[in-house]
Amino acid sequence: MPTIAGIDIGGTTVKLALVRTGDKHEILTHAKIDTGAKDPGPQIVARMADAVRKMLADTGETAIGVGVGCPGLINSIEGIVVTSANLPTFKDFPLAAELKKQLSLPVAIHNDAKAACLGEFNFGASKGCQNMVLLTLGTGVGGGVIAAGKLVTGADNAATELGHVKVEYTDPAPCSCGTRGCIESYVGIKGIARIANAAMAKNPVTTLTMDKLATRDISAAAAAGDETAKQILFTVGQYLGRGIAHFIDIFNPEKVVLAGGASRATPQLMPGIRRSLETYCSFAVTRERAAIVATSLPDDINVLGAAAVYLNAYPNHA
Repeated sequence: MPTIAGIDIGGTTVKLALVRTGDKHEILTHAKIDTGAKDPGPQIVARMADAVRKMLADTGETAIGVGVGCPGLINSIEGIVVTSANLPTFKDFPLAAELKKQLSLPVAIHNDAKAACLGEFNFGASKGCQNMVLLTLGTGVGGGVIAAGKLVTGADNAATELGHVKVEYTDPAPCSCGTRGCIESYVGIKGIARIANAAMAKNPVTTLTMDKLATRDISAAAAAGDETAKQILFTVGQYLGRGIAHFIDIFNPEKVVLAGGASRATPQLMPGIRRSLETYCSFAVTRERAAIVATSLPDDINVLGAAAVYLNAYPNHA
């Protein structure tokens, strides 16, 4: 079975893996390097290429190509990073061409959230699901959509910015995109912390502390019976559910898959999600049709997604 190098570029860390594809995929090895996001683009690429070469040398593998997931607006056809808030030196940067020059391998790139969606579609429990929405829940909120078996990209490859769908219009919270009331404003890391602070001010009898308000901390407190933590996750789930209701009405998916760090709290988010779906979904039949599940690939979806980007660009290489 062919082996692909998958590269997931983050603002702080680049994660890499060699992925053996086929009916039963296998991650042969992992690597992680500092991004050095403010360095010139070619320097960042050179470090990634060195890491790929080392993985290949250590395993004795031969890769057929490289797939990359990168944050920002990506021209996947020309292999260019148009702009990325996390990677300021990548503006109009020919990432695919630079990597190809370094590694002498074909390279395909895509937005990181869309890559994660392709990872779920190619390698996850939702493999082959023809109509699917995936949300990445982390520092921000990203998303991807598979419709009739194809990734939805839009005219500028900027479609399915699902984290910036509006879910609040009464005193909406500001969002990093410059507008207000986005899903990310309530389900991203800053939004969850704001909701938690408000809940703790109302009910100071809680095991939560102001310096530990990551989703995993709130989830652990809720699992231990902390009522304030349960309310926080219910409220976050409600806002997430408002967005999911929009996506169900628009895309009529078979599945809505939650990925990213906060997806581990899916069972505790579900009561709030269900409440919103019952309130805001237009049709019971499409609401009940959509299974809402956490990804089966919580730790590896980003590097697998990067490998899937290559398979999506070169389907005959699978």
